[in-house]
Amino acid sequence: MLSKGTFGFLLILLFFFCTQQNIAAENSLPRQKIILDADIDSDVDDVGAMAMLLNLHKAGTIELIGVVITSDDPFAPVCASAVNTFYGCADIPVGFLKGQPKLTNHSRYTKTIASEFPSKLKSWEDADEAVGLYRKLLSQNPDESVTIVSIGHLSSLQGLLQSGADQLSPLNGKDLVKKKVDKWICMGGQFPQGKEANFYRPDPQSTVYCLANWEKEVVFCGWEVGNKIITGGERLKSEIPTNHILYRSYELYNNFAGRQSWDQIAVLLLIHQADRFFSFVNGRCVVAPDGSNTWESNPSGKHQYVILNPEINADRIAIFTDDLMIGRIPSAQKPEIKP
Repeated sequence: MLSKGTFGFLLILLFFFCTQQNIAAENSLPRQKIILDADIDSDVDDVGAMAMLLNLHKAGTIELIGVVITSDDPFAPVCASAVNTFYGCADIPVGFLKGQPKLTNHSRYTKTIASEFPSKLKSWEDADEAVGLYRKLLSQNPDESVTIVSIGHLSSLQGLLQSGADQLSPLNGKDLVKKKVDKWICMGGQFPQGKEANFYRPDPQSTVYCLANWEKEVVFCGWEVGNKIITGGERLKSEIPTNHILYRSYELYNNFAGRQSWDQIAVLLLIHQADRFFSFVNGRCVVAPDGSNTWESNPSGKHQYVILNPEINADRIAIFTDDLMIGRIPSAQKPEIKP
């Protein structure tokens, strides 16, 4: 008969073994394949979101398979390529919304980042065409394996949905999305109702079209969530070297005065700690021609929007987000997140 001491020791060993098995099982799951669709021009949170994705990519948590730049800034795709290159991921392809009537540099940082840091792209003309890259990446990957994270306006995504069959796939864009995409995480809108820039500026009709023609799950990260979470301030400044591309981007943007984390929230939803921070409301997002949106509640709806869990302090999420931007990746275990 086992003594109490031996029995207790065996229980500890069993707990340790089960914990390690759970971690090993989680780590052995296929990595989420991510396409980022960003505007990376008017605000710096796009760079923060890219830093998070690339840190998660290098840690093996996700696989960033491509970046689509939906912007009229000619330096935006080169800036995005420079960010990829800085993180040792120069081969992650970058696409650009080509064929626009006019390109204008209006960013506080894209031109400087493009000139100061090495990049695989020398010009926006070297980038893949946005819709072509979307179709290539989707066609090359398994069914229902890709998550699209959009943190800008939706012109490129509309182009994908409207695209026809080609040498990459016999499927049109809508069917290709239905076959290859698992879900779409969208930073856009204001919930339960309002008017937000990614939905109405500069192309509200792309928002109307995408929501009318998207048949898969969508999770919306509304303006009101990221607006409460301030990152990129003095804490970030003190934690990264001055020659870091993230440091330079935030320095150029507002010299570390802090900035809302609209885009970073969309990335947070990719990790398992998200359910500690956020809850989700099911229903349907309805977008008017001017880009304003309302919400129709429906427990079985394929649309969701994010709300902050009331017991979680926004400052705690900000610290967690800064850490991911810096490169501190949470473990496979689910640690207690203090309010």
